Amino acid sequence: MTSQNIDMTTTVAKRFEKHVASVNNLINFDRDVLDHAITNLRTLSEKLRKHHQIDNPHLSVDSTLKSIEDIRKNDSLRSRYKTIVNQGLVLLVSYFASSVHDLFRRGIQTVLDKEESSDLFKAQVKISLRELKDVNFEVKDIVPELLIQSKDISFQDMQSIGRTFKEHLGIEIDKDEDVNNIILGQACRHVIVHSAGVINDRLIRQIASANPRTVKNKLTIGQEIEFSPEEINVVAQSMTKYIRSISSKVARHIGEVI
Repeated sequence: MTSQNIDMTTTVAKRFEKHVASVNNLINFDRDVLDHAITNLRTLSEKLRKHHQIDNPHLSVDSTLKSIEDIRKNDSLRSRYKTIVNQGLVLLVSYFASSVHDLFRRGIQTVLDKEESSDLFKAQVKISLRELKDVNFEVKDIVPELLIQSKDISFQDMQSIGRTFKEHLGIEIDKDEDVNNIILGQACRHVIVHSAGVINDRLIRQIASANPRTVKNKLTIGQEIEFSPEEINVVAQSMTKYIRSISSKVARHIGEVI
């Protein structure tokens, strides 16, 4: 039982890292396409010269190859895909929230199953008869969701996450540069989804205390948010560190409870 529950927290962290890799593939798809085209054109150019003795520039692919190499070198297509890169951030925040949610649920279920004296049992939640009927009175399976609903917990808000893990699992999470990068990412995600990507007063207020951070230290009201793949990577790295840390703390907590 111990190893199974702890392995589950490790699985959550590994799953998140796979999601990060998928986002990285998405926001760099233009580079992948160009690299593939360049490789094939180079091969074709070599074959035309070696096997068909074609050196006529009008019949070779060298000029086309040079043009595509220049586009790849200068990332000339990047500006055309800013929407896709921004959506990479939206996906990251969703994957992050889902992973933290999973870790919270596993921690709560273990406490309910094994620890009789936890302060968690003092928490009050509301539940309908329909919800009880739907779960066949397997209370521990729905308590995490009941807590989330009753306490208005958001896993897309770092203050809510920190407060939730401390209050219900006794797990404290320090606010550092990585947390500040995640706060920036979450706030920008909200603007991208709900405000057409335009920086507003709410965003500025949300990130006012998110310092120091390494992403977008200067934002101007009225401008459009535009993330680069490099900035997405910084946020992704901060999220990965955070998930690994909280996964380790939840696993340690599970070990202590069991």
